Amino acid sequence: MEVYTTENEQVDAIKRFFVNNGKALVIGLAVGVGAIIGWNYWQSHQANRLQESAQAFEQISSQLQTGSKKALAAGEQFANKTNNIYGVLTNIELAKIAVEKSDIAGAEKALLKALAVAKLDDLKDLINVRLARVQLTLNKTDQALISLTQVQDKGWSTIVEDIHGDILLKKGDVAGARAAYSKGIESSGAEMMKTILKIKINSLPN
Repeated sequence: MEVYTTENEQVDAIKRFFVNNGKALVIGLAVGVGAIIGWNYWQSHQANRLQESAQAFEQISSQLQTGSKKALAAGEQFANKTNNIYGVLTNIELAKIAVEKSDIAGAEKALLKALAVAKLDDLKDLINVRLARVQLTLNKTDQALISLTQVQDKGWSTIVEDIHGDILLKKGDVAGARAAYSKGIESSGAEMMKTILKIKINSLPN
């Protein structure tokens, strides 16, 4: 399954931001002064948890690069118990590794977990794009279409229409696939993607 460079760049940028700025975010959260003692305690508690997650994520992320069973088990355990951005990013990485191992059902499971916790709209869009792809591979075409409808940012239009066309083609709707590919070409996406869509259109049966 193809994973486009733009998606990887976005994930890497988000990961770098939270790894490099995690401590600063924690400090910013911790120094906020509230009028109520209970609120201050809650802030401190949340800051400590976020700091612990940031440190653990940095280690887990490095371990996952090895692809070992031990690292994958540690990653899954961390993601399951971490209900914040670091858990989301770990599940995205686990989904990517699952795809590389042809465990498409496992990839869908990890992405659904990530989506359930994600709060950033940009991250939700990326997850839904990848989710639509794995659902298409699993022949879950109706679910894949629903995932695509959740993508809000117009910057994804070319990729969304590419997947949309693939889904409709799998459902036997050649005319719908052609329309989707054509719409993708007319969008403001990358020229490389538009070239791919033109090839797909030329490959469609008349």
